[in-house]
Amino acid sequence: IIEEGQDETLGYTGINLGNVKMSNRSSILKLLNDCGAMSRKDIAIELGLTPATVTLICTELISAGILCEKGEVEEERRAGRRKVLIDINYQYRYVLSVSIEAAKTCIAISNLKGLCLGAKWMPTDGGQDPEKFLKTVADEGKALMWEQGITKDMVLGIGVSVPGPVSRRTGISQHAYRIWNKAVAVGELIGKQMDLPVIVENNVKAFAEGELIYGNGKEWENLLFIKWGPGVGSAIIIQGRLYDSQNSKTAEIGHYIVEKDGKQCRCGRKGCLETKVATHAIAEQVRAACTEETMPQLCRLMEGDPNRIEARNISEWIETEDDGLGRVLDDIIEQLARVAVNTITLLAPDKVIIYGEMFSHPRVEERFLHFCSHYDASYHGGYIVKSELSDRIEYIGPLAVAVNELFLLAGSQED
Repeated sequence: IIEEGQDETLGYTGINLGNVKMSNRSSILKLLNDCGAMSRKDIAIELGLTPATVTLICTELISAGILCEKGEVEEERRAGRRKVLIDINYQYRYVLSVSIEAAKTCIAISNLKGLCLGAKWMPTDGGQDPEKFLKTVADEGKALMWEQGITKDMVLGIGVSVPGPVSRRTGISQHAYRIWNKAVAVGELIGKQMDLPVIVENNVKAFAEGELIYGNGKEWENLLFIKWGPGVGSAIIIQGRLYDSQNSKTAEIGHYIVEKDGKQCRCGRKGCLETKVATHAIAEQVRAACTEETMPQLCRLMEGDPNRIEARNISEWIETEDDGLGRVLDDIIEQLARVAVNTITLLAPDKVIIYGEMFSHPRVEERFLHFCSHYDASYHGGYIVKSELSDRIEYIGPLAVAVNELFLLAGSQED
């Protein structure tokens, strides 16, 4: 935090006062987002700014409709003296979120608080030309905005999440696994159709950013995220910031090598963890082991045809109470737990956040925690926790990247 009145005599040679002001605005917005409504005095104390600087910035942001006054509270030590609380006006703008996954794409419109006003789902057609598919996405987004009575001038921007490596700076999806096998300029293609700023990010990193803004990231500085289903993804937050390599690669524990010269993985390597624990691999292993003797209940459920055991209907059969199914699943879950424990040992995060389709099944979550604590008893009892944002998984990530990039970090440039 830098005071706007500081100059080169205090050692800040060459600082652009406009940048200082934007930095301070961003700091105020992020503080209010994390802590809720505060008085100008408390904001100044928390950020180490002068009351005059805070008052000036808050007045500008209130005039722009970005902040609002929430009423008064009485100070404990000075009877009769009241503080006026300041908070973010979460209705200031809306964000269009686009979450592109292998099976389906979710398009949602939300306010800055993370409240979803409406959503649409459509199949993700990876076989279609990406430009045509993304034009359909944009058209659905426009229709959703119209249905909710939201015009373009009310929208801050668009957040998009896709699997695989992404260049956030250019908005290019470099390889969206199981969707496109080539680089796609997602940001440019959607932006051209919508005439709005577009921020594109890897899906797991986007969700981690959602935790920073709306979840556990408000309390913990160092976090490891593990997403399971249909593949396995991960992201890392270090000292309150999302880890992002210079080459746009993500921290993918799904591509740990767990088997020498194993099956070919979608990433191009052999023997990756995903070849063992992705949902299609789970279905394949269960099909191979399913007989009347080993899994009688599952056989009856599938009417005697193991070929009906597929990744797309995994929620229908994964909780079947067959000992044989339990043994197959335990072997799969233990492999993921072992990789997770090794990653935790290396990173030593404050918390591990798990989420995704597979962890939504109580049996899977319980056994994963069991195997993790088997390797290290300290992982039991709240160290590895399911994300509280799991019920908003389909839109919270892309919402967060847009809010962070276009609102919090930008300090909102409108005056």
